[in-house]
Amino acid sequence: MNRLAVAALLGAITLSGGAWLAADAIAQNPSPTRPGWNELNPSQREALAPLSSQWNSFDRDRKQKWIEVARKYPQLSPEGKQRMQERMVDFGRLTPEQRSTARSNFQRAYELPIDQRQALIQQYQELPVDQKKQLADKAKKKSEPARRTR
Repeated sequence: MNRLAVAALLGAITLSGGAWLAADAIAQNPSPTRPGWNELNPSQREALAPLSSQWNSFDRDRKQKWIEVARKYPQLSPEGKQRMQERMVDFGRLTPEQRSTARSNFQRAYELPIDQRQALIQQYQELPVDQKKQLADKAKKKSEPARRTR
């Protein structure tokens, strides 16, 4: 085989291999789901700002859940807006299992009558700092196995 034929054959193999690699990369990293960050309206981008760097990696269902959260944002007080965005960052760092647990706990808390829920919040707020820390440490240890499986 002459050099030109060998070069053409190697080029064809390289191109087909490159196409295979590109197809494999596309299968592993599908195109971003909609809406993309730039497709959100200004109000949604303001509310979801802490998630901007992660937004395009979220699946469609997760984006829809956050868009629902963003709908409530304009009605919040300035303190509520700040608290919401701080918690967004924390929530965004959780594993899928931890997010599921947090949602479940939130749902259970809001199924309680408001007076009972407020009494429990008040009871927690009255705890000494060291007891609050013990509870936080206990919760952290409980969530560590989920982080390791990530």
